[in-house]
Amino acid sequence: MDPFLKEAERWLRQAEYDLRAAEWNQQGGFHAQATFFAQQSAAKSLRSFLFLNKEDARETRSVVELLDRVITYEEEFRDFVGSSRSLDIYYKTSRFPDAIPGGIPAEIISQKESVEAIRQAADIIAIVEKKRKAYLPESL
Repeated sequence: MDPFLKEAERWLRQAEYDLRAAEWNQQGGFHAQATFFAQQSAAKSLRSFLFLNKEDARETRSVVELLDRVITYEEEFRDFVGSSRSLDIYYKTSRFPDAIPGGIPAEIISQKESVEAIRQAADIIAIVEKKRKAYLPESL
C-alpha cells in the first residue's frame, strides 16, 4: 500500500478515537478536555486528508492552517474556515491555567462550547470520511 494512504488511514483512525474521547469527556462534564480532544480530532482528520493528497502536514497543529492547505484540494472545507478559529483557541486555553486570566479552563469552558467544538470536529471528519472513499480501495 502507498505510504501516504497508509498514513492517511492511521491519522483518521486516531481522529475518530479523539472524537470519541471528546464526547466522553463532554458527557462527564469535562468540557475543557472535550474541547481539546475536539480540536485534536479536527486537526488529525485534516492531516489525514492531506496525506490522501500525498502531502505531509505533521509540522502544524493549527486547524486554520490545515484548512488553508486542504481547501486547495477540496472547496467543501471552506465552510469551516471562520468557525475553526475557536478550535485552535482551545488547543492551549483548554489545558493551561495561565491561558485564562483569573480562572482555570475546567471552570471557564462551558458545555455549550464543548458541544459546538465536538459538532465542528464531527462535521470535518464526516467530510474526510466521504472524500477518502474516492482515494482508497474497498478492501481497506
